[in-house]
Amino acid sequence: MPYDHDVFLSYRRHGEWPQWVRNTFAPMFRHWLGEELDDVKIFIDENLEAGKSWPQELGRALGNSKIIVPLFSRQYFSSPWCQRELAHMFAREAAVEFRTQKQPAGLIVPAHIHGHQFPKRAQAIQAAQLQLYTNPWVAKGSVTEERLAEKIREWTPQIAAAIRSAPPHNDSWTTIAIEEFMREFAEVETKQTVPPSLG
Repeated sequence: MPYDHDVFLSYRRHGEWPQWVRNTFAPMFRHWLGEELDDVKIFIDENLEAGKSWPQELGRALGNSKIIVPLFSRQYFSSPWCQRELAHMFAREAAVEFRTQKQPAGLIVPAHIHGHQFPKRAQAIQAAQLQLYTNPWVAKGSVTEERLAEKIREWTPQIAAAIRSAPPHNDSWTTIAIEEFMREFAEVETKQTVPPSLG
């Protein structure tokens, strides 16, 4: 079965970050990655359809994505949902023997958007350094916004290379990801009808 998505965009739904991702980051990211690859497909959790079981849909999207692009912030690593997304891709890398001496390519291509004290495993992955330009209240057309666009433009060739080197899809990845998200959902004490801070 082919992949449904090239990229699974993982970020912490906290404070103003969702608005910044939707209005500032995502349009730049789509544009520049689209210059590197034809017909690029990016999954962002705002694409979830109303009425569907979002833990299943989130797991299905992750299992059917070639790579993950996590936006690391201090809050990112306090989210169990973000941790599960990242752990799934670490496990997939290990299963296909990526990020090894023989195959140094990875399926995790992060950017730092806030903070710097991350877990050692995350720090070991080369990441785009966007912290200076990721202000949720950045003015449209400002120098800061222009510099963010330049940084994303410089970063997207690495993402395109990771997408091109992704291994053939394995159906079990989707099953595992759905099970992981349903397990996490079952552990949430309060019942909710919309996604909480999913990452």
